[in-house]
Amino acid sequence: MQLKFFNGELMVYRIEIERDLCISCENCVNECESMFEMDNGISKLISGDINDDNISIKEYEDISCGIDAAEMCPAECIIVYEDNVAIN
Repeated sequence: MQLKFFNGELMVYRIEIERDLCISCENCVNECESMFEMDNGISKLISGDINDDNISIKEYEDISCGIDAAEMCPAECIIVYEDNVAIN
């Protein structure tokens, strides 16, 4: 995926994983091992933050395989945002 620009500004993507909903199927890791990893049997974003609500969050300029991973999640616990709007 190429970087996207709108009115000359780089678009920002954010991925969130609602870890309490994760069923540990590892589809996200299998689809996009450059962004996702398992942490004690639960998916998380590599180098991402985990907030008080147990949501793993990270911003990206290029989400490459992140959308594919979200679409492969049977628990639908991965949400991809483009400029703060959910796109999946």
